[in-house]
Amino acid sequence: GIDPSLTSTGLAVLTAREGRVDTALRTVASTGKSTDTWAMRSARLTRLRNDLMRHVPRTTALAVIEGPSYGSATPGQHDSAWFRGKVYDALTSLGIPVAVCPPKTRAKWATDNGNAGKSDVAVGVSRLWPVVEWRGDDQADALALASMGAQHIGMPVPYLILERHKLAISKVEWPTINGYSQNR
Repeated sequence: GIDPSLTSTGLAVLTAREGRVDTALRTVASTGKSTDTWAMRSARLTRLRNDLMRHVPRTTALAVIEGPSYGSATPGQHDSAWFRGKVYDALTSLGIPVAVCPPKTRAKWATDNGNAGKSDVAVGVSRLWPVVEWRGDDQADALALASMGAQHIGMPVPYLILERHKLAISKVEWPTINGYSQNR
């Protein structure tokens, strides 16, 4: 699961081992200024993408990345979209199938409220993964996205899958994996 951010990208990697799921959480940080040139922005986003991709296993069965918030009008909106595209391209160039999950769908999955804020999503995720410790809302968001992907491909998860979880993942456009369309 990837929660892309220009300043604090969250990454959650779930690995199934002997009927249980191991979690690895990371935050990849970056800083920039609104006065940066296009060349500086491009270099920063490439570094951020490369730093993130160093932690993505090349055997990843499915990546779930949070999509853009189309109603957002933040100053970094262009750079955020640029970064999201760089990450998507890096994943697909490695042959990793990618699902893009709308922010409201991630919130609905975690809290049963599509308008829930990041802190509410973190609380919802903590109820599902009570033994996992993370730092920051970005890691919690990434864990929610990774959990959605795990649920979708049938990986064992340590929580009861509720109707809200099933409904939310039905709203994600899942990629074709090994010639089989995963959309349900």
